[in-house]
Amino acid sequence: MKKSGLLAAALVCSAFTFAQTTTPVNPVPAQMKDMRHDVRDIRKDKAAAAKDVKAGDYNAAKTEIKDIQADRKDIKSDAATLKSEGVDHPIAKADKQIKKADEKDLRKDLKDVNADKKDLTKDVKAGDKADAKKDVADIRADKRDIKKDVRQARRDGVKHPIRRAK
Repeated sequence: MKKSGLLAAALVCSAFTFAQTTTPVNPVPAQMKDMRHDVRDIRKDKAAAAKDVKAGDYNAAKTEIKDIQADRKDIKSDAATLKSEGVDHPIAKADKQIKKADEKDLRKDLKDVNADKKDLTKDVKAGDKADAKKDVADIRADKRDIKKDVRQARRDGVKHPIRRAK
């Protein structure tokens, strides 16, 4: 009886001890996400600045360039923090993660188009014009998404994004 009482007390104490300990929060994924967003912002701002210069709007281009400089400072500080936390080559890793995400988005859109095309052929064979029109509209919307994703992937450095997505 005495042994079981002591065992129960030890179990309760150990349960309370484990319940009080907290798991450490790892800030690396959040900082990598911030870096990916900053890298994408730089690329988007570069494209916007080039478009503004081409259109002759130099003041807008200057504001874009200042935004690029601020993002670069942010990237450098994030990279230094990540390196101090043990991440090797954080900027290169962010680039690779961006390219993977672009290819994944493109794959998803291509699958959607293929699924809509199959639905369209089924609806045409069945003679269902309303669903066929809806599928045609879905295909058009998916193709717009593909164009947008291809443009973004090319800006992010993916060569031949459609070939790589297949």
